[in-house]
Amino acid sequence: MGSLALAAMGLLPMEAMAFGAAGSSMRVLEQTSSPAGHIYYCSNQPEACLRYGKGIVKLTPATWQTLVTINAHVNQQIKPVDDGPIDNWQPYVTQGDCEDYALTKQRELLRAGWPSDSLLITTAYLPDGVYHAVLVVRTDRGEFILDNLNPSILPWQQVSYRWNKRQAVGNPQVWLRIAGAPKSKSGGPVAGLRGLN
Repeated sequence: MGSLALAAMGLLPMEAMAFGAAGSSMRVLEQTSSPAGHIYYCSNQPEACLRYGKGIVKLTPATWQTLVTINAHVNQQIKPVDDGPIDNWQPYVTQGDCEDYALTKQRELLRAGWPSDSLLITTAYLPDGVYHAVLVVRTDRGEFILDNLNPSILPWQQVSYRWNKRQAVGNPQVWLRIAGAPKSKSGGPVAGLRGLN
């Protein structure tokens, strides 16, 4: 089924029609440091940081509806609260911050049988400089953002964040710098500007 038919059925946002699979992925560069919260999360729950399945997801009415349902459910179930000075990454919480939403969505899609290669936690800077985390979903029609700050699922090019780094395809414990990410004096992406969202 083509994107016009999907959009007509209300299953794809009209904005997504402008983006095909070719050239619609974030460009990642060299390996960089993993977020400290993710390192701690993986050390406590190593099974959650293993590779489960290869490849991208074929976007169909059914898979799009799965994305919409899980994104909305998680955004409604978690109350937004800042972790404070210790950034604790944890899925399935009743209250938490951005990475808790992203981890929960990732885990729910893994439970639905989606490959981990298609579900990448990604960090960015909001327009006001706050550090933020989202889930990037890799599909045959490009990469889409599941974000606790926006109920809509959009192609990554339509989200006005400054992308920083993300999990590597093939190894969820490795992180890669995204092209255009700011660098610290040591050469790696900076850890944050005004704290975590």
